[in-house]
Amino acid sequence: MRDIIANIMKPKKWKKIKAKAPKVPGNTCPQIDEVLLTLEKIQTGQKRFTQFQHDQLMKKMEKLRTANESLRNSGIYWYEVCKDNLKPE
Repeated sequence: MRDIIANIMKPKKWKKIKAKAPKVPGNTCPQIDEVLLTLEKIQTGQKRFTQFQHDQLMKKMEKLRTANESLRNSGIYWYEVCKDNLKPE
């Protein structure tokens, strides 16, 4: 097993694998919190729900969807890399 790990950790191979990796999005928790806070304010009547706010929330949710898709793609990529390179001999 150590031989397999040592093989994948060769600098040239590692750089090649890492270069092909999908980008991982930044922390999306603040955006999620912001959307939830806005919805809570609308629900409690502290804020009116205008067409502009609707459009803003939709835009934020689409950005979160894109970030989620990027994270999922990155996870799939790294899973496949591990599966392909850490097979028992």
